[in-house]
Amino acid sequence: MDELENRRLQDLRSKIDEIDTELLRLFEARMETVIEVAEYKILNSINILDESRENKVLQKIEQVKNKDLAKTAEEFLKAVMSISKGVQAERFFRPETGSWQVIPEIEEESKIEEPGKCVSGNVIGFQGIPGSYSEQALKEYFGEGKNTKNYVNFEDVFQALAAEEIDYGVLPLENSFTGGIADVYDLLCRFGFYIVGEKCIQIDHNLLAVKGTKLEDIREVCSHTQGFQQSSNFLRKHPEWSQATCSNTAVSAKKVADAGSKALASIASRRAAELYGLDILAEKINNNPANFTRFIIIGRKPELRSACNKISLVVAISHEPGSLYRVLSHFARNGLNMMKIESRPMTDKTWEYLFYIDFEGNLNNRVVKKAVEGIEKESAYFQMLGNYPLDKQDR
Repeated sequence: MDELENRRLQDLRSKIDEIDTELLRLFEARMETVIEVAEYKILNSINILDESRENKVLQKIEQVKNKDLAKTAEEFLKAVMSISKGVQAERFFRPETGSWQVIPEIEEESKIEEPGKCVSGNVIGFQGIPGSYSEQALKEYFGEGKNTKNYVNFEDVFQALAAEEIDYGVLPLENSFTGGIADVYDLLCRFGFYIVGEKCIQIDHNLLAVKGTKLEDIREVCSHTQGFQQSSNFLRKHPEWSQATCSNTAVSAKKVADAGSKALASIASRRAAELYGLDILAEKINNNPANFTRFIIIGRKPELRSACNKISLVVAISHEPGSLYRVLSHFARNGLNMMKIESRPMTDKTWEYLFYIDFEGNLNNRVVKKAVEGIEKESAYFQMLGNYPLDKQDR
C-alpha cells in the first residue's frame, strides 16, 4: 500500500471514529430518554411492550436514502429497540421484593374451572411409604385425613395418574443442595401431565437405629441416594460404614426396624424414627441446615386460577447462533422474572438438550401470554408444564 492509499484509509477511519463518537452521544441520550419513559410507565401503570409504537419507529426506515441499506437499517432499529426494552425492564425490577413489576392486565376469567386443593373423594398418590418426605409434603399441601396411595417408584405415580387410580401425584423435583431430580423431569415430559401446585419441605436428616444402638455398633447405613449426598460430610467421618441404597429414606428406616440389627442404621426423617420405633443417634446430619426439597403436585389437566403466579415450561432450541438468546430475550422485553433455567439431555437425541424454565406470571395476563407465545415461536420444541401458586418458601 503506497503512502497516498494509506492516508486515504486513515482519513476514512478518522471519519468513522467521529461518527462513532456522535453515535455514542446519541445512544446515551436515547437511553436516558428510555429510562424516563420507563419511569412514566411505572407511574401510569403502562406495560413495557407497545407494538404500535415499535411499528411507528420502524416506519422511519423510509427516511433512508440509500435503499440498499433499508434492510440493514431495519435490523439496526430493531436492535436499538431491543436494548431499550432491556433497559426499561431493569427499571421495572423491585429490589425490595427481588421480582419484576409486571402490570396486572388480566383478561377475561379463565375457562378452566377453579378447583380446590383437594375435593372430597380425591385420591392422592406419592412415592415412598409413610414417614417419607413425600408424604410430609402431601400432608402439608393437602392437609390431614386425605385418601392416599403410596408407590415404590416415581414412574409408578405417573402410571397410576394415567390409569386414573389417583387424581393427583406428589413428587420431589429438586433439592436446594443436590439440584434437580432427573427422573422426574424426564417423566414430566414423557407423560405430559401438568404441575398444579408445589410445596417446599425443609429436609432434616437424622441417623436412625434400633433402640440401644451405639455409633460403634454400626457397620452399614442405608438411605436414598439423595440422603447420602446431602449428608456426605457426616458420612465422611465414618469411612468404616458401608452404604446400601434404598428407594426412599422412609423405606430405609423401615428396613432397619425390620432387621432389628444394631449393625444397621438409616438416614431418614424424625417422623420416620417415630413411626418405626427407632432411636435418633445423630440429629440434623445434612450438610446444609437450609436444605429444602421442592415437591410438585401433578394432575391430568391444567388448573389455571387467579392465585397461580408461577409458570413452568420446557423448550428445545435449534442449533444456530443466538437461538437461546432469542428465547430468553422475551423475559427482559416483557419485564418477567425468570426464577430458574436448567438443561437436561434429550433422551432420543445425542448432544441435544431440553431447557426447563420457571418464571413468575399468570397466563391470564396479556403480557405473560404474549411472552409465552413468543418463546413458543422461537423454540424447536415447546411444552407447557403448568401455571400454579408459588410456595412462599420457593424463593
